[in-house]
Amino acid sequence: MQLLIHITNHEDTVNPIMGKLLEEGFHGATIVDCEGMLNAINQDSVDAPSIFGGLRKFVNPDRQTNKMILLVLKDEEVSHAIEVIHGIAGTLKLPNTGILFTVPITRWEGVAKD
Repeated sequence: MQLLIHITNHEDTVNPIMGKLLEEGFHGATIVDCEGMLNAINQDSVDAPSIFGGLRKFVNPDRQTNKMILLVLKDEEVSHAIEVIHGIAGTLKLPNTGILFTVPITRWEGVAKD
């Protein structure tokens, strides 16, 4: 089993991704609001570390959160779920397009085990 995590600041892609995942037979995905490091530093500190000072102008203070999609998958389902996400969100190789990764799950409860 794998936990697929996709984090994006493109909120307009989240519902289409969820709809397509459901259409493709994936169930049980969760959406969580999250905040990136630069946004947190920008809002939380007047004296941010100097390395971030130049980056503050690029942070959008009107955007409160990013979206994180969490989905538990069988190992053999991971590639297909990633294809679904790429089909809507596009490639994640470009800057500011989000991130996607998986982590192994060694134990779970509350999820149907087929």
